[in-house]
Amino acid sequence: MSMRVIAGTARGTRLECPPGLDVRPAPEMARAALFNILRDDVPEAAVLDLFAGAGTVGIEALSRGAARAVFFELSPRHTSFLEKNLERARLAENARVLAQDAFRAPDWCARNGESFDVIYLGPPFPMFRHPSDKAALLDLADRLAEGGALKPTGVLIVQSDERDALPETTRALRLEDRREYGRNALSFYRRAGV
Repeated sequence: MSMRVIAGTARGTRLECPPGLDVRPAPEMARAALFNILRDDVPEAAVLDLFAGAGTVGIEALSRGAARAVFFELSPRHTSFLEKNLERARLAENARVLAQDAFRAPDWCARNGESFDVIYLGPPFPMFRHPSDKAALLDLADRLAEGGALKPTGVLIVQSDERDALPETTRALRLEDRREYGRNALSFYRRAGV
């Protein structure tokens, strides 16, 4: 399966994704809409792409002028596609790929003094249907905000199935916007009280 970078320096570059249903790259329509909404947030931004899969969102951000991107992807097979995609798009020098569980990201950020303008969570959709997994994902989002991984002016986006409701507020975040594109929903969160 292949997709293309929509805009920027790597526009038109083909991105390869592993076959099968375990990687769900953000569809082109949803990615185009996402970056139209984020237009002013992306140039010179630091981007964190969690559950990165083949890296389509972080690569699109780099192509559109993000200063750097960090990708968390646990599967060695998927990180192989991700690294090849970064090379193909000529964006590898501004990227760091970590073959780690996304749930370790808040601790990694704290240890390394890292904070981000844009954080994208694209977990497997079935996780939202298991109460414990959904609670863990929302806790992950809160820990990213509480621990400083999400900058005070940053935005955290959650990609989910359009049938899955996400809360308007969490411990540390408030929902600013939600958009639906086919089966995909994008929920935009900002730090509460900022």
